[in-house]
Amino acid sequence: MKIVKRFGLALILLAPWCRGASDLAEFERFAIRAKQLGATHVVITDDLPPALWQFDTPGDPYPAWFIYQPGLLKIFPPAEVAPYENRDYSEKVAALLQARCEILRRHGLKAAYHTNEPQVLPEAFFTAHPELRGPRVDQPNRSRKARFAPCVDRPETLALYREAMQKLLARLPEVDMFSFLTTDSGSGLCWAPGLYPDANGPSFCERRPMEDRAAGFLKALEDAAAQSGRHITVDLVEITPRQWMLPTFDRPQEMARKLPAGLAIDHFEGPDGKRLPVRNFGGGTGEFYPVVGVPRAVTVMRGLMGASQPGAPLVVSFGDPASLDLNFRILEQYEKSKPKTEIEMLSALREVGVELAGKEKADDLLSLWLDTADAERYLGTLNFGPVLTMGDILARWINRPFVPFPGDLVPAEKNYYRKFLMQAKGEEQADDLVDIQAMRMYEGWGARLLVQNIIAKVTASLNRAEAADARLKPGAAWDLLGERLAALECFVETVDHAVEYQAQLDRTKQSGVSPDPNPPLGTRSSWDRVDLQRIARDEIDNTARLRQLLVTAKGPLIDTASTPDEETIRKLGPELPEQLKHKIDTMNAHWEDYRHLYTLPNP
Repeated sequence: MKIVKRFGLALILLAPWCRGASDLAEFERFAIRAKQLGATHVVITDDLPPALWQFDTPGDPYPAWFIYQPGLLKIFPPAEVAPYENRDYSEKVAALLQARCEILRRHGLKAAYHTNEPQVLPEAFFTAHPELRGPRVDQPNRSRKARFAPCVDRPETLALYREAMQKLLARLPEVDMFSFLTTDSGSGLCWAPGLYPDANGPSFCERRPMEDRAAGFLKALEDAAAQSGRHITVDLVEITPRQWMLPTFDRPQEMARKLPAGLAIDHFEGPDGKRLPVRNFGGGTGEFYPVVGVPRAVTVMRGLMGASQPGAPLVVSFGDPASLDLNFRILEQYEKSKPKTEIEMLSALREVGVELAGKEKADDLLSLWLDTADAERYLGTLNFGPVLTMGDILARWINRPFVPFPGDLVPAEKNYYRKFLMQAKGEEQADDLVDIQAMRMYEGWGARLLVQNIIAKVTASLNRAEAADARLKPGAAWDLLGERLAALECFVETVDHAVEYQAQLDRTKQSGVSPDPNPPLGTRSSWDRVDLQRIARDEIDNTARLRQLLVTAKGPLIDTASTPDEETIRKLGPELPEQLKHKIDTMNAHWEDYRHLYTLPNP
């Protein structure tokens, strides 16, 4: 398979790595293994330091969606943009990307660059250059400040992108493939129907056809590369619209026919509109993030099988470092056996199981993989964004206390989590567990019943996986896997408890029934008081279990920021065990608050 005719065989590997010297050594190990398996390209833009300087407005959480995105004008700023970007950050990231490219060069590999474009620029830039202000690209219900991307219908903007591209290629000569996500995370094109604030932009370009706008942007980048004596591939990809969203490109295949070879829209390459011939292979943590190392062997193999048709792309993604070696082994087995049916797939995976667990226990390992696949499939039914990410991280369910009157918490009880909520509205919304990014997708008693039903299935699947893991022991690898499965179960249980708790709390407060201050002898607890306090106690116990797992673990269980200063809305911090203890202590300190909701029992 090939990217475009001039690239030859291409297998792109998306690698996880961190940012120190030892992590560059790990990156090199990854590159060597990738080369052995036939890869030609490695994505170099994963796991970059967050651009924390972009949190420029107190209380505005929206930059969390683009602080990890290495936009061309942010990392390789042209002279006119440089005064408005953080130069220390730009150089830090550019140097890291350069070091990765130097490793790839030693091993005869090329690099791929992924980011979001056209990406938001600082407001000060548009104040100085008002004619270049393009579309508003934030999500108005999730931000407290209007944010804009540059207008690529302006030749001056295209000149900036040309300069940035040439600076990038001069410093990173291994990069010859780009993938740009648009209409998401602080990016977008003027007058795109799918923009979060609705279609908008300067009036002068309102009637310009979208195919001309996209083609002009892509061709400017290609021209810049050609002037540097380089050939590049650029794929401009819309965020996949959900049921409630409008697409950015309604006719991407037809739009691609206006492009030359090497340029693509939504993976359709010009000039014939055929699919970009890139092989895609998915790894990562999927629905399980932030827990690492939970095997997704069945999902990974099915992804390979789904991309096995002639001409289908296969981009290999290893976003979870703890699963890296397993995913490589599955890729190797796929290339060896090329399964076409589910039975052939299970046979191929069993061969991997024999290698890892021995012939006698291979079936136990295969059963474990099938159980984690079931757990992920069930979790996916709650996906408005992966539920563990949306709830446990963005709403900080995992470390915030569940109390009946969260508005009464004092700063010492809530500051550690409040600043990391993806919540741009007031404290009433922030105190509501199920108000996530202005989406109330888990609100109400019906949602509680649905989530309970699904989480019960997830938990049953994880319990079976843990039982299979117990049969694989003894062995350090299986001990660590057992701890990871247990941690995942804790994150899943918190989802159930958060939705249950808020549903019962809302029902109680909406009932308008005041507690009896002097209940007669013989009064028993009401069912709703029992239910709400049961949920609270279950979550305290669940939190204590997770904390114990984290402090005694034999290896990494979850993905966290490297330092407390790099904890963000989208990434938990290394102080999570201490935060879990704070959650437990705060919940225990507020047991008496329930007397303001319910009549106390007087048996």
